[in-house]
Amino acid sequence: LGSRALCLDEALVGARGVLLHYDRYNPSLWREASKDDTHLKDSAVTIEEKPFGSETTPCYMIPRGDKLVVGGTYLVGDEEECVRESEREMLLRNAQTLGIDTANNDPVGEWVGFRPYRSSVRLEIDNDLTQSGMRVVHNYGFGGSGWTVFVGAAKEAASLITRT
Repeated sequence: LGSRALCLDEALVGARGVLLHYDRYNPSLWREASKDDTHLKDSAVTIEEKPFGSETTPCYMIPRGDKLVVGGTYLVGDEEECVRESEREMLLRNAQTLGIDTANNDPVGEWVGFRPYRSSVRLEIDNDLTQSGMRVVHNYGFGGSGWTVFVGAAKEAASLITRT
């Protein structure tokens, strides 16, 4: 989000997300564990349909390192830096919906972050700075899609730099 000030990009806003973290390798994490529950630890699930989620309050679980993250929210322009109690309750319901035994397992952490969002992605060379001899490429504004498209966006940014 620093590009808002650094590059005078008023179109850039934060899309707020909240998560709970669970210990991915806790053997008692799942309500219905099987002898071989490795597939549960490595599954990513996203639900954006009622009754479980929506575009602004998706229900999802993603493995990241030794944690399972359970989300979430996608609230454009919301700048609250702490997890609200109503959001924590929603995240606990999401965890339970996704199979986590919330009665016997507390989250090991919570997180609030701001995805860089624009109504249109900014992936371009900054022509105002090219006269200085530097080639600056802007590559941001993907919102919640950054995780999905980062490889392709990085390749496109690199191709912009190497073009003559």
